[in-house]
Amino acid sequence: MTRIWHQSVNELQHLQVYKKALEDHGREVMGSEAELVVHGLPSGTYGGLSATAALGNAYAYHRLLGCVIENAIEAEREGYDAFVIGSFSEPFLREIRSAVDIPVASLTEAGLLVGCSLGRYIGLVSNAPAVQWMTRTAVDKHGLGARVLDVVALDPALDEPALAKAYADPEPVIASFTTAAERLVARGADVIIPAEGVLAELLMRHGVRAVAGAPIMDVVAVAWAYALMQIRLWSTTGLRVGRAWHHRRDDPALVARLAEQPR
Repeated sequence: MTRIWHQSVNELQHLQVYKKALEDHGREVMGSEAELVVHGLPSGTYGGLSATAALGNAYAYHRLLGCVIENAIEAEREGYDAFVIGSFSEPFLREIRSAVDIPVASLTEAGLLVGCSLGRYIGLVSNAPAVQWMTRTAVDKHGLGARVLDVVALDPALDEPALAKAYADPEPVIASFTTAAERLVARGADVIIPAEGVLAELLMRHGVRAVAGAPIMDVVAVAWAYALMQIRLWSTTGLRVGRAWHHRRDDPALVARLAEQPR
């Protein structure tokens, strides 16, 4: 069976409700087409902080998320058919694609590209200012600023543990998200993307599918479907990542040797 490695940047041991939501969602979306295997970061990675609190610092981001590259290499070694970066912080997407030959999808890129097919302007609602900033940076990195109306954050901001607790009482979060989304739609957004994984799962779990006539994207399902599309194209057409420039690999032996070295 096709297997997809879903890589969260949360310590999922402490967010079991989110991990279970992802696993249940994966079975609903992919059925017998593929098996989704959800992975998080080791307990203690953030030293008691949330991902939102820790990853705003560029040095911490580099040190703490470098293991995501190694996990992608491990996924390829173990025979996974695709690797999904399940975070709007989108760690090391270019580096991962330069290191492995299996398809790699990310919540941010897949959501933005599919969003361009659903409307002229995309609005994104993140959970907190730090993730809002990272998402804006990712929009620029993908060259899609002209298609994004704005990236905003929930008010009040909520980190991942607070969002996980809200799974038991979601109405305040849904109300806050709806207010932010309605404002974006009033300004011209055609489609809204929840720009944080725990938030996106909460909304989908509770049936939030549209606001003021604009669809609310099931961005996690979109990323999985995007990975499945790539797997199919890899298999049937031979399509691959371009190696000439952005993901170049002039010396495959060097890449292979580095991948074998312990960190």
